[in-house]
Amino acid sequence: MVLNVIFSFNRAMQLDYLLTSILKNYKIDYQILVIYHTSGEHDKGYELLIKKYKQYNNFSFVKRKPTLLDISCFFSIKNKTDFKFFLKHSRIFNRKSDNFKSLLEKSIQGSDCEFVMFNTDDGYFFDDLDVEEDVLTLIRNNPRNTSYRCYVGENLENFPSYVKRWGDNYLWDYFKDKNITHWSYNFAVDGTIYDRKTLLKILCKVPYHNPVSLETNVVGYCTKNKLFGIGLGPITSKVVGTLLNQVSKAVDNPTINIDTEILNNWYVKGFRLKLKLPQSIDKVNLVPEEVKIYNDIEEQILYILNDSGREIQRKFGIGGTKL
Repeated sequence: MVLNVIFSFNRAMQLDYLLTSILKNYKIDYQILVIYHTSGEHDKGYELLIKKYKQYNNFSFVKRKPTLLDISCFFSIKNKTDFKFFLKHSRIFNRKSDNFKSLLEKSIQGSDCEFVMFNTDDGYFFDDLDVEEDVLTLIRNNPRNTSYRCYVGENLENFPSYVKRWGDNYLWDYFKDKNITHWSYNFAVDGTIYDRKTLLKILCKVPYHNPVSLETNVVGYCTKNKLFGIGLGPITSKVVGTLLNQVSKAVDNPTINIDTEILNNWYVKGFRLKLKLPQSIDKVNLVPEEVKIYNDIEEQILYILNDSGREIQRKFGIGGTKL
C-alpha cells in the first residue's frame, strides 16, 4: 500500500480537484494524508473539504501548528550550515515557523504502508495510475536506490534517449545526465513512490521546514550520498502540475495568477473547479486552456488561454519544466 502525503496551503478548491482525480484514477491500494496550513479565511474552505471526504476511511487531514523550535530539525544538525538553517527557520527569527518536519516524519513513521509518495495541491492525475508488482519488488529489493516517478513518460517533450524500456515501464539512471531534468532530479515532492522506511531514515537526517526546502535539501543529500539513482516510470505520464497560482514565496514560478482568495470564496459557496487541459499532454506543468467553476445550477468561466498564458507556458521551457 502507498501512503500519499499531499501538501496544501490555501488551496482547498484545487486540493479538492486533485483528490477527485485520485479517486477516479488510482488503481493502487493507497491511503491519503493531507498536511495543510492556512491563513485568513481559508480555514472555512478546508472545513468544507474535510467534511466532504469524511466518508472515505483512507483519507485523513492534519493541520500544521506553530512551534518555537521543531526538535526534529534540531536532531538533523550536522554542521554550521545546518545550524544556521535551524535558527533561521525557528520561531526566534521566523514568526511563521511551524511543526512541518516533525509532523511529516511522525506521520510517515506511524503509517503501516510499505511505500510513500508526495504530491502538492496543484497537481492533477489525468490517467490511470497502476503500478505493477515487478516495480514494487525492485523498490523492495533495492530501497536506497530505486523509486517510481509518475509524472514522466515518452509523451513529454525532450524525452531522453538514455531512458530505456523495461517491460511496460521505463528505467533510467538519475546520475547519467549532468543537466537538471526530471530524469536527473533524483527526489521530488510530486508523484514519486519510495520505500517508506528508507525515505524516513533519510528525512530524519536532513533539515527542512516546508515542501520547498524538503525537496531541495533532500535532493542535495541524496545526490551527495548517491541515493535514489535508479528511476522507474510509466510509459506515459499520469499526473500534471496546473499553473493556476503560486502560494510559496520561496520559489518564483510564473502562473496565470488566479487569486486563491477568490477561489476559496467560490468554494465556500459550493462551487467546484473544472480545468480544460490539452487533449495531448506533453509537459510536466501546464497552463490550462480553460478554468471554470461550477455547481449543480450554473457554470462560470474564470480564464481562457490567451497570449499571456502562452508566454507563461513558454517560460517553463521544453516539457513544461522549470527546475
